Amino acid sequence: MTTEMDSADQKARRPKGPATKSIEPTATKGTEASPVVTPPFYANWTCTRTDTLLLLLVTGVALIVRCWRLSVPNQVVFDEVHFGKFAGKYINGTYFYDLHPPLAKMMFAAAGKLAGYDGVFDFKSIGLDYAAAGVPYVGMRLLPALLGALTVPATFAATRACGYRMDTALLASLLVCFENGLVTQSRLILLDSPLVFFTVLTLTAWSMFWTKQGQSFTGVWWFWLISTGVLMGCAASCKWVGLFLFPAVGLSTISDLWDKIADRSLSPSRWCMHFASRAVGLLAVPFAVYVFWFQVHFALLHTSGDANSMMTPEFQTTLRGGLDVSTDRDVFYGSEIRMRSSNAQSGYLHSHTHNWQHEKGSGQQQITIYGHADENNIWVVEPAFNTTVDSSSGPVPVKSGETVRLRHKITGKFLHSHDKRPALSSDDQKFELSGYGFPGFAGDTNDDFRVEILSGDKNEAGSDVRVQAIYSRFRLIHRNLQCAVYNSRKKLPKWAFEQTEVNCMRNCMPRMSTWHVEYAHYPNATAEMGVKTAKYRPLSMWGKIWEYNKLMAESNESLTGDHPFAARPQHWAWLRRGTAYWGGRGHFVYQLGNPLVWWASLGAVVMFGLVRAVLFLMDKRQILPSLGGQRPLYLSSAGFFVVAWACHYVPFFLMGRELFIHHYFPALWMAILVLAFTLDLFTAKMPAIVRVSVYVAVAAAVLHVFNTFSYITYSRTWTKDACQKTKWLKTWDFDCEHAIGGVRATDPPPPSTTEAAKAVDDVPEDDEAAEDEDAPVDDAVPQPEQVALTSPSSAIGSVGVEESSSVGNIADIGNPVSIQANAVIEKSNPVAVHVEPNFEPPVGMPAVGNNPEPKAEVSVVSVVYSDVEDTGAHAEL
Repeated sequence: MTTEMDSADQKARRPKGPATKSIEPTATKGTEASPVVTPPFYANWTCTRTDTLLLLLVTGVALIVRCWRLSVPNQVVFDEVHFGKFAGKYINGTYFYDLHPPLAKMMFAAAGKLAGYDGVFDFKSIGLDYAAAGVPYVGMRLLPALLGALTVPATFAATRACGYRMDTALLASLLVCFENGLVTQSRLILLDSPLVFFTVLTLTAWSMFWTKQGQSFTGVWWFWLISTGVLMGCAASCKWVGLFLFPAVGLSTISDLWDKIADRSLSPSRWCMHFASRAVGLLAVPFAVYVFWFQVHFALLHTSGDANSMMTPEFQTTLRGGLDVSTDRDVFYGSEIRMRSSNAQSGYLHSHTHNWQHEKGSGQQQITIYGHADENNIWVVEPAFNTTVDSSSGPVPVKSGETVRLRHKITGKFLHSHDKRPALSSDDQKFELSGYGFPGFAGDTNDDFRVEILSGDKNEAGSDVRVQAIYSRFRLIHRNLQCAVYNSRKKLPKWAFEQTEVNCMRNCMPRMSTWHVEYAHYPNATAEMGVKTAKYRPLSMWGKIWEYNKLMAESNESLTGDHPFAARPQHWAWLRRGTAYWGGRGHFVYQLGNPLVWWASLGAVVMFGLVRAVLFLMDKRQILPSLGGQRPLYLSSAGFFVVAWACHYVPFFLMGRELFIHHYFPALWMAILVLAFTLDLFTAKMPAIVRVSVYVAVAAAVLHVFNTFSYITYSRTWTKDACQKTKWLKTWDFDCEHAIGGVRATDPPPPSTTEAAKAVDDVPEDDEAAEDEDAPVDDAVPQPEQVALTSPSSAIGSVGVEESSSVGNIADIGNPVSIQANAVIEKSNPVAVHVEPNFEPPVGMPAVGNNPEPKAEVSVVSVVYSDVEDTGAHAEL
C-alpha cells in the first residue's frame, strides 16, 4: 500500500533508541565545512536460513546449560519457600497475599499442575526434602529453566534486529547463555526468570518493530507494536521491576515522535495516527494485560484463606467462606458495638483483664487491637462524663461531633487516656490507652472521646451525620489531650499476648486512626422500632485490583529488613558479592554472576558514555569521526540499550527497601548487549580471521570462567582448596567450609595426635575390627552432629526457634553460631539456620498469630531466611 507516509518512512531511517543524529564528514580534518546530517539509523532485517540454524543451535546449547542437574538440590531452596507454596494455593483455590503481581506465580502453578503437584506440600522451610514428599519439583523448575533458555535465542534475534552481523549475534547469545547468575536464577522456582524472559522478549519485539519502520501501519508493523505492549504488560505482571520498561521504551517513542514532527512530508493527521497507535500499543495494551492477569488471579483464588486479615472487610466478602456480617445499622446511646480499624490490616478495639506492665505506663487495664471477633471486643456507647441523654421518646442516635464514652462490656472499664507514654513509644505526641474504673466510680473527663465522622456511604442517607454500622467512617478524638485513637501496627510483647498496640496520637494521619462499627446491637430494641440492618458491600473487580495494588505498594515501601546477603545497587554492577541460597555437605548453591561478563559489560557501558562525550566535543569542533562507518549503528543500538540499562538500574538507588543482586539481572542483560556491540565496533574493520579469533577468545574465556564457578551454580561437589581459589574478591562470602575438607563450626574437633595414637595402640584386635564395621563409608566426608533452627511464620519482628523434622540448609555458616534461650538440636539433617528478619510489619501487614511460646534470640554471621508465611513480606521486589 502506497501512502504519503510510506514514502517518508522509506526516507527516514529511525533508531531503536533516542534519536541520534548521524553526522558524516564532508571535509578533511581541520577544514571549515558544514556537517551533513543524515537520517537516524535503523536496520531492516529478515531472518535467513543461516539465522534459523544458528537460532536452533544456541537454543539447544541453552537448554542443556539451564536444564543440566535440574534436580539438584532436591530440597527447598531460598524463596522457593514462598513461590512453591503460592503455586499450591492457586491449585487449591485458597486466597493468599503476596507483594508481587500474580503472573509468574500462576505460571508456576500451571507447571506444577501439569507435573502432578496436588498443592498439598507446603514448602514450609528451606531444606525440606522434595523427593521424600513426592513433590514433582523438577517439573516446576523446568518452567523457569525453559524461560531462561529462551532468552538466549531472543538475544540473538535482538542483536540481528539491531543491524549486527551473525557472528556478533552469536557472541551476544553465548555471553547470556554462560552467565552464571542468570543460570542459577533460572533453575529455581523464583520470579526473576519469568521477569527476565518477558523483559528480553519486550525489547526484542521493540527491536523487531524498528526493523519495520519502512512499513508503517502494515500488519507486520502492528504485530510487533502490539507484541511489545503485551510483553511489557506481562513483565509488569510478574514483578514491578517490569515497569522500568515503560521509561525505556517511552523515551525511544518520544524521540521518534519528536523527529517525525520535523518531517514536512508527514501531515499532522498522519502524525496523530502515529501518536495514537503508540499510545494504544504501549500504554493501553500493557494496562489491559496487567488487569487481565489480576482478573485471572482473583478467579483462581476464590476461597477464604489465612491472608484474609490483610484485606478490607469489603474485599473479604468476595471470597467463598469469607466475612459475612449482618448487623443493626444505627448506633444509639446504649448500643453494644464492635469497632474495627478501617485500614486494610483490620483488627478490633479490644480489652482483657490484664494490666499494662511497661515501666512508663499506668498499670491500668490493657487496651489493644485483636484480629479476631470475640466478646472482649464489645463496648457499650454511653454519654460523656456528667452528661445524660433523653431517651423517653426512643433511642437517641450518636451523631458526628458528639462526645461519648465507651465502656468495656466484660470488665466494666471505660476507654481512657492520660499523660502516660504507650508501651512501644516514648514520643511525647503519643499517649497510652487504658481501661479505667471500678465499681461505684462514675469516671472522669479522661474517658471522653469526640466522634468525628469522616465519610459515609452515598447510598445510605445520613451515614455522614449519624454513626451507622459499616457505612460511617469516623475518628475518636480524646477530649482533653486532643489525640486520636491510633492503630500503631506494632506488635506488643508476650505480656500483652503479642496483640497489636493501639494508642492515642496527636497530629496523626486519618488513615491509621479511622474506625467503623462492624457490629451494633441495641438491647432495648422493639419490633415497632423497625431496626434496619447493614452489610458490607462486596468490592467490584476494579475495587479489588486497586486495593491489592495499593497494599503491594505499601508492603514494598515498608520492606526494610537487614538480610545478611542484601546488597545495595552501587555494589551490583561490579559484583561485590552474591547471595547464598542453599548448602549441603561438600556442595552448595550461591548466586554469583560470571565475573568476566559482569565486569566487561560494565566497562562497555562506561565506554559508551565516554565515546559519546568525546564525539560530542569533536563534533562541536567540526572533527567528525565516522568510527569506521559504524557510528550510526553503534550510537543508535548501544545508545538505546544504555538508556534501558540506566532505566533498570538508577531507580534502585532511590529505594530504601531491602535489595539483592538479582534485582540487577534485567539491566545486566542490556549491558551484555552493549558489550557485544562494543566488540563489534572495535573489530568491524579487522581482517575476518582476526575478528573471528577475537570472538572465539572472548567466548572461550567466558566459558572457562563459567565452568570455574559452575560448582556454586549447579551445586557440584568440590574441595575446600578449589573453593578458596575461586574467591577472586575478598567480599565474595560463599562458605568454603561446606566444601570437602572444610571444617564447620558444628564439626567435632579432632582428637589429640598423641592421645589418639595411644588409644588406637591400646585397642584389642577384636574391638578394632568391630569398630571398622561401623566406620563411615567415605572417611573424607565426616558426618557431625548438626544444629537445625527455624523460626515460626507467626513471628514477625523477632526471631523464633521451633522444632522441625526437616529443616533447610544455608551456604554461609562457617562461623560459630551463638544461640540463646531454647534451641533445638537435630542430628538427622544437614546444618541449617533459618532466621526471620527483624522488622516491623509493613503498612497493611498483620502481626500474624499470637504464639505464646517464648522465642530464642539467634546470632549468626551469615544466614538465609524464608520470610513470613502468606504475608508476602520477603526478600523480593
